[in-house]
Amino acid sequence: MSIKNKILPKNHKFVQNIKFFPKSNICLKKQIFSNRNNKIDPFITTIEAIEIQTFLDWNTPQYCLECDGIRYGKQFKQKKAPDLPHEAGCRCEAIKLFYTSDDVFQGTSPVLTHKSALGDLSTKDALLLKNILLKIRTSPGKGNFSDFLEQYEINNFSEHIRSGAISLVEHAFEAKQNKK
Repeated sequence: MSIKNKILPKNHKFVQNIKFFPKSNICLKKQIFSNRNNKIDPFITTIEAIEIQTFLDWNTPQYCLECDGIRYGKQFKQKKAPDLPHEAGCRCEAIKLFYTSDDVFQGTSPVLTHKSALGDLSTKDALLLKNILLKIRTSPGKGNFSDFLEQYEINNFSEHIRSGAISLVEHAFEAKQNKK
């Protein structure tokens, strides 16, 4: 009597369905399933885009400020970049960007500098300056400059451009006030 018959009764389904494979079949099984553990490199695609970047200054038109940073291309909502210049006073540029799908999913993006009257700005400084200039263009323009500026964290500007940025914003604010 074999060991399996001593542990379980002979008429038990489990015991009847047991099949023993010779060693050669086990080796074949290992060869087939060993490929499942191999790591496959991810498929990374290069994405091409055109980004509209405006020159930031006290007199940058509102439409240019609104279009600043918008990306166009096959993989984007807006497929075709607009013709430049947008309007009188437009100093926008169409910047060609290339980045990978991995950059998109990791949340990284090409690091760009942004042209302005203050020189090349970091993305962080350019975004803050653009938002303040846009607010000046779209707000009714009531009140004084100090009150207007209190709604922004001016200390978020890099130290080396902070005073220049405040002067530029003040010039834009005064130009809006005088336009009334």
